[in-house]
Amino acid sequence: MNAAAPQPKENMGAPAPRYDARLKVTGKARYPADVPMTNPAFAFLVTSSIAKGKLQSLDLAEARAVPGVVDILTQEDASALRGGKFGQGAATSIDQLGPEIAHDGQTIALVLADSYEAAREAAYKVHANYAPAP
Repeated sequence: MNAAAPQPKENMGAPAPRYDARLKVTGKARYPADVPMTNPAFAFLVTSSIAKGKLQSLDLAEARAVPGVVDILTQEDASALRGGKFGQGAATSIDQLGPEIAHDGQTIALVLADSYEAAREAAYKVHANYAPAP
């Protein structure tokens, strides 16, 4: 048994070697954010303020008026989004934007803008109407 890599417990997976560890701890690892881009779009999630219920409508007028907003994706656009599998556990994904709300903080829309600040401002100006579950 190695003290640096103890035996995994019953609810843990097997240890796996981290081939990128040296690069990460020395600061030499490259990440997508390290690659310079021209004209990037920035995204900010709009999340549910209720824990369970149904999304009845979204008022996007105020959000769309924020300078720099490129688009706002909602449940009407969800059929064009491709879902992903993120392991076996539950995960919030942009492929389920409503109308059913299963948990607090569920993503209900995605704002795209030419700056992070514009995307964030517009996301906070999206007004959602819900039918909360009892």
